Amino acid sequence: MSSFLGVAISLALLSLVVGQATNVSQSMDLYILQNQRQYDAKIKQLEDQLANFRILFNKRIEALTVQADSMQLKLEQASAHLDPITLIDSWSKQCVQNYSGTIPTVSAARTSITNCAENINGVLNSPESTYNTLNSYYKNNLKNGLAQCVKLHPTAQLNYTLCVTKVIGDANKYTVTSQNNFNNYLKSSECTAENRVRSSWQCSFGQVYSITSRVEVALQLIDTCIANRLVCGSITCSVDKPSCPNVANVTLAEINPQNDTIRNPFTFVTNSMNCVEFRLNR
Repeated sequence: MSSFLGVAISLALLSLVVGQATNVSQSMDLYILQNQRQYDAKIKQLEDQLANFRILFNKRIEALTVQADSMQLKLEQASAHLDPITLIDSWSKQCVQNYSGTIPTVSAARTSITNCAENINGVLNSPESTYNTLNSYYKNNLKNGLAQCVKLHPTAQLNYTLCVTKVIGDANKYTVTSQNNFNNYLKSSECTAENRVRSSWQCSFGQVYSITSRVEVALQLIDTCIANRLVCGSITCSVDKPSCPNVANVTLAEINPQNDTIRNPFTFVTNSMNCVEFRLNR
């Protein structure tokens, strides 16, 4: 009877030990799983930060495309204004041909603006390297460390538990360090990206100003050229020569081939005048 009781007690104790070992093993599995989820979430967080960084940079650079669209519209309006003028008469057509050459084509204008856009190449090298290194740590160091715990302590539950907690603890420390480095590198990348965006905008603004000025000057010269026809009164006047505001009128009656002299037509000339125009009147 006592022998049977001893066997029963031994079986009970063994069952209890096995049950406890099973519970510990399940708890460690849950512990590892929970930490693994946190590591996966950390990797996803860093991925999202890098992706958002690229999206924001590209959106800010896209402003140059908007400027190119606006400039294209301005050039198309100028072309729509000038094309009908060339059909009026030869004088107007010549005026347009003389000065419209300084107006760039739509393609050239768009290229000069969009070429100002700097890219993001190299800006994220450091944070991306930190991300890749951390991701590799989880996939290799952490995985191999946990596998080593199983290999070294297949039956010693306490030693296995201590081994696992050390591997997880090292991974957590590495995660904190990597996160801090990632944040610092990302701030530095933001400064670099900001400089590139600013440089792109300054370049594009310069192109827009230059092209706009060339268009406005050309249109003004064309209008002045066409208006000069009314001043000259004849299409024989040079369309390249602007009218002079300082005009001296000389009548044919004053020009007598029999006389060696005529009335001095320069009496009105001053040092401030840049040009003088003489007109013969009947």
